[in-house]
Amino acid sequence: MKRSDGSFYYCFNAQHIVDEHSQVILSWTLRPSGADCPALPNMLANLKASLAAAGIDGLPKTFLADAGYFSADNVTAVTQAGMDPLLATGRLKHGEKPPPAPRGPIPKNLTPKQRMTRKLRTVKGKADYARRKAIVEPVFGQMKVAQGADQFRLRGQDKTNGEWALHTLCHNLRKLQGSGWTPQTVI
Repeated sequence: MKRSDGSFYYCFNAQHIVDEHSQVILSWTLRPSGADCPALPNMLANLKASLAAAGIDGLPKTFLADAGYFSADNVTAVTQAGMDPLLATGRLKHGEKPPPAPRGPIPKNLTPKQRMTRKLRTVKGKADYARRKAIVEPVFGQMKVAQGADQFRLRGQDKTNGEWALHTLCHNLRKLQGSGWTPQTVI
């Protein structure tokens, strides 16, 4: 992966889909690429499979993601999965205020990016999107601090996938233990 200093490092980029209320990781991927956008369709498929394996019907109502995940294809993929997408379309500079949401009917000739920008400027869009940082970012922080997941001890895609799966499992067990959840006995 290319780093900010212009050099290349052998490293990985982790992405998670996290439940808002319990902070349980529902889907994850670890990629040797700095780009988040291409990972989303597979993560949506993994999300459906994970929920089905847990015996949970349905999907979350809203899907929040930062600007790295925005593309017209990803908006379509999230919508087709049955969720309302709120994917940031870019970043504001520090202290920069976004322009107010335009009023009136939505013009039919807007691009997907313009539609999403407009949606994020609404009162509901702002309120929903503001929760994103409080949902997923603490998960990465907790994994790094409580589990030492700030660097990999193993090398290679398969081994680092296994190591990240273990970190994800430990995180989820910690969250489920603290939630009061108990497994149901099947006879």
